[in-house]
Parts: sequence; C-alpha cells; structure tokens
Amino acid sequence: MKNLILNFLNKRNSRSNLACGILILLALVLGCSDSGNSGTETAKKPTPPGYVGVWTAADGSTLTLRNDGSGDYKSGGKSVNGAAVEIDEAAKEIRFSLLGFDSGKYKIDQAPANNKMKLDGMEYRRTGGFDTSSSETAANTSTSDAPTEEELRPIVGATIQSFNEAVQQSDFTDFYSGISETWQSQTNAAELTEAFTPLFKQKLDFTPKDETAFKFAPKPTIESDDTLKVEVNYPTVKGTNVKFRLRYVKEAAGWKLLGIRLNP
Repeated sequence: MKNLILNFLNKRNSRSNLACGILILLALVLGCSDSGNSGTETAKKPTPPGYVGVWTAADGSTLTLRNDGSGDYKSGGKSVNGAAVEIDEAAKEIRFSLLGFDSGKYKIDQAPANNKMKLDGMEYRRTGGFDTSSSETAANTSTSDAPTEEELRPIVGATIQSFNEAVQQSDFTDFYSGISETWQSQTNAAELTEAFTPLFKQKLDFTPKDETAFKFAPKPTIESDDTLKVEVNYPTVKGTNVKFRLRYVKEAAGWKLLGIRLNP
C-alpha cells in the first residue's frame, strides 16, 4: 500500500491557523492494496535549525516551522496548518505542500540571522518557538506534565472511534462537534468533510481490532506551546497497523482535539 499521510494539526492562538480549518499535513500518495499491509510514512527532511520557530511579519502574516519538517502559515486571507515543509536553501525557497500538492511558496530574500529573515520582500521576526542566537536549538517538551497513559486511553480511543465513524459515514458533522473550540473557530464540518474525502474514496476502515490494544509510542509530551502531543500504534480489524499522531489542547471541558495525522 502506498503512503497516505493525513495531518490535521492546529496550533494555539495566532501562531497558526488552519486553512479550511484543518490541518492537513500530507505527503500523500493515495492508494491501498488488497493485501491489508500497512504503508510506511514518507520521510521528511528536518527543518534547518536556523529556521525553526514562529515568525511574524509587520502585516500580521505568520509562519510556524517545526523541527520535524512540518509547518503552518497565515498570509492575507489564506492559512495552512500542518503542511509538509521543504526549505531549499540552494533555490532560496520555502515550499509548503498538502495532500502531495503545492500549497504555498516563499522566496528567501535573506536567510535567518539574529531572529530575523526576509521572505518575498517582507521582514519576519522570530516571535516564539526557539531562539537560535546561541548554537543550541532544542524543543521545549515535557513528559512529566503530560497525562498518564491510563488517563489518555479513553480520550484517544474516543477520538479515533469518532474519526472512524465520520469516515464510514462520509460526514464529519459529529466529529466536528467534539473537537476543540480552538479548531472549531477556524473551520466547519463541511470543510472537514471535504478535506478528508480521499479517505472516503479509498473506503478505509479504522475499526480497531481491540479497542484497548493500541500502544503509545513514544510517550505523550507537553509541547512548548502547551499542546499535548500523542502518538499511538493502532491495529485494525483489517490487519493494518495505523500510526495516529494527535494533538490536544486543554480547554474548560478537558483535553480536546486540536489536530490529527495518520499513516494507514
């Protein structure tokens, strides 16, 4: 089965917004074989350390570039969250892609230096994430503050069950009602349904082999932006092992989904 990576990650506050409300990080080559074997995720190039962080321009445009090769941007009336990012320093370009298609490009006029860079003629300043004025750049994450696996198991199980029901029904209305207010404020059910259409067409089924059998790997962590990052290996009744990468934000109602990415 060829790779299918769907990523719907959202970041808090103005640091990243969702185009069409979803985070689609997707390096996607659609296709499922009848054998039921799971695919492997397409490797992404890590972001060069000097570029990692949250960048803001004078007009309010923002870029978020992460260590793992994913990123977000908001410029004018367009915003994209969780896209795959390629920084081509030779071509002096930053390229974003969703579902395997180009979703945005910036010309690098001046590479990052002293927490500043110039893209498409506009100066951006690093306003969060990392400060590379020193030679060391490391993610600020914590496992000690994260909920325990026992606490997270019912939350994660409910998330994946709701997601699978939405896929089977080709309708994300109920799924939308259960996501975080942060994500809801940036999208609607129709946009989510449209974004996940490739899964409907592939007739994918994420019904679990055992609702309690999924494993957390690596351990859940609290990220530098106070979101909760969870990754689980999820065996399905069809014999595939799906890797779900989930992002949650703490709201009044508890931990609520902020993004989802999967590799069936």
